[in-house]
Amino acid sequence: MATLFTRVLAAAAAISLLTGASGSLTVGKDRPPITWEANSFSLDTDTHLIHLRGDVKISQKNPPPQGEISIEAEEAQATATSKDSKSQHWVFTGKVHVRAESQGDLHSDHATLEISNGELSSALVAGSPAQFEQTRSSNGRLVRGHATAINYDVASATVKLTGDAWLTDDHNENDMKAPSITYNVRDRQIQGEADKSSSSHVHMTIVPRGSDPGSGPTSSSAAEKP
Repeated sequence: MATLFTRVLAAAAAISLLTGASGSLTVGKDRPPITWEANSFSLDTDTHLIHLRGDVKISQKNPPPQGEISIEAEEAQATATSKDSKSQHWVFTGKVHVRAESQGDLHSDHATLEISNGELSSALVAGSPAQFEQTRSSNGRLVRGHATAINYDVASATVKLTGDAWLTDDHNENDMKAPSITYNVRDRQIQGEADKSSSSHVHMTIVPRGSDPGSGPTSSSAAEKP
C-alpha cells in the first residue's frame, strides 16, 4: 500500500503547476481515509516534509457518534513519525478552525495535530486566546470557553483548557474560571483544577433558577482543589 508521501511525490511529478492540490491516506478497510486539500503544496524529498498553503483542510469522516473531524487553516506542514507514514505530526498556522461534528469547534492562531496509526488522535490549539464552543443539537444550548491553550483528545472526547481558562453554559448563565478546566463534550461533564504551585483557586458563578441574569442576585463560590 502506498504511503501518503509516495502519493504526494507521484502527484507532484505528474503536474507542472502545484495548484488545486489534494491527497489521501488509506489506512485500512476498517478505517475511513484521511484526506487533505490546499491551493498549493511542496515536498522536500530529503526530509519528507510536506508544506501546504492556502485554504488547507485535512479531514476524516468517521461513523457516528464521532462523525467527521476536520482542521482548516491558511498553512500546514506535515512530517511522518512512522516509517509507513500512518503516524504523522501536523502544524497548522493562520485562522485555524478545528471542527468535530456534535463535539464542538476550536478556533486559534496555531495548532498541532497528531495522527496515530491512521486516526486523528489529538489536536492542541493555542492563541490569544484559543476558543472553544459546542452547540448541543438536542436543545440548542451553547457551551463556550477560552484559554491560552486547548487540547482536544479525540478518543476520550474531552477538551482541556489550560491557562486563564474560562467556560460557560448560556442556558443557565453559570460560568467557571480556573487555571485548568477539562470538559467532556460527550458526557457534558466539567472539572476545574487549581494550580498546586500557586494560591490560585477554581471560581464558579451560579445564577439561581428563576432570577433575571441581568439584574437578579448571584452567588459565587471559590474552592481550592485538595
